[in-house]
Amino acid sequence: MLGREGLPLLGEAGIFLTGLSVLRDHYLIQRNQPAFHILLLSHSEGGVLLTEQGESPIPAGALVFLPAALPGGLRLDGHSWQTSWILIDDVPRWHHLHRLGHHCWVSGEGESLRQLLHLMHTEGSRSALQPQLLSLLLTLLARVLRGEARGTSLGRLQGLQRLVEGRLDEPWTVAKLASLLACSAPHLHRLCQQAFGMGPMTWLTGLRMEKARQLLLYTDWPLSELAGRVGYSDGANFANRFRRATGQTPGEFRRLGRRPVLTGLIQAHNDG
Repeated sequence: MLGREGLPLLGEAGIFLTGLSVLRDHYLIQRNQPAFHILLLSHSEGGVLLTEQGESPIPAGALVFLPAALPGGLRLDGHSWQTSWILIDDVPRWHHLHRLGHHCWVSGEGESLRQLLHLMHTEGSRSALQPQLLSLLLTLLARVLRGEARGTSLGRLQGLQRLVEGRLDEPWTVAKLASLLACSAPHLHRLCQQAFGMGPMTWLTGLRMEKARQLLLYTDWPLSELAGRVGYSDGANFANRFRRATGQTPGEFRRLGRRPVLTGLIQAHNDG
């Protein structure tokens, strides 16, 4: 952990404490009238957000915000949960955060924030780099939190797409996708229709098929391995989905997609 006692610059910036944690056993935080905000980055599944409205699972890759003054909490739901976190003082600099309420979402800046917190803790409180690192941390926090407070639906969907594209092998459902945007499944469906002209599962299938095309053209992986990389349980299931989406079997697509390149190379060799 890094705190304002060892690093006074944190206190001047309105940050009480930061830390990197692997939570185990019976971890539970219940806040009745908290005096500070919590921003938590979830690096794995295993956590639950507790609010007066009920419990919500926190997916891997999500950011979670718990505001000062509102009851709420966090609970471990599994064997372990990898997180990093920032405790933010409820001072004028951060008063705009109250409008977020309890919030769980994805952001393209989440990974940058994780890496920066790791670097700050690796350097330690006495590092001469801490003033520059803290300045960068404040810039990222402003972008993540203020942007989310006023953020557009399209921006949030773009953040979700970047996350999903990096984890196409996971068994995504509409409910799980909606939880990352802290919205209901019907609302996610409306957002996807407005932004992409299709429902969330059709959109997800499109992402998987696009990745599959790239892997078919640029790797020699067998269908069983390729299928797993894009979220299908076996090669036969993937092949059926691919044929319905493209009108070709994976083998036909791989063969025909590579032929122009090979033909051009042979022609160039013969001309030489």
